[in-house]
Amino acid sequence: MKATDSYKYYGVVSRVLHWITAILVIVQLIDVYMRSLAPKNIFSQYVQPWHMTIGVSILGVMLLRMIWLLVQRKHRPRSRSVMARFGHFSIYVVLIAIPLSGLLQGYPVLVFDTLLTKGLDTKWDTIFQELHGPLAYILTALIAGHVFMAILHRLVHRDGTWEKMIGKKK
Repeated sequence: MKATDSYKYYGVVSRVLHWITAILVIVQLIDVYMRSLAPKNIFSQYVQPWHMTIGVSILGVMLLRMIWLLVQRKHRPRSRSVMARFGHFSIYVVLIAIPLSGLLQGYPVLVFDTLLTKGLDTKWDTIFQELHGPLAYILTALIAGHVFMAILHRLVHRDGTWEKMIGKKK
């Protein structure tokens, strides 16, 4: 399988970046929802100290995805509908907005227990604190829609959309 994208399929790089993002986001969202249901659960006790590191990692992977998207823009499979393009665009925007809103809250930024900055002091830090949580709910809804549409295309439409991401059957 090729590293680069083609008109028919996403390449290995696009797929790996997609699934790294998915895994990191799933860990973050499970932690957030588990903490709201059972504040002292084992999963969150382990993951919560890594929340900022995971968030910064998501931002880094999203920046790589944006660069890769721009490099591959002429070779990528085309979305068939305006709604699909809007959905993907919305997911990208929120996946960048959430970690940025976390970084701009004014708290010290620790990545792998290393202090990157003592915190960015802005006059909008309260606004970013208030946006961070609701953006996670919006992301959850977008992901649910994304997964639903992927399954719908696979089981109902059978139009090859699923195969663009998964690849050719051998």
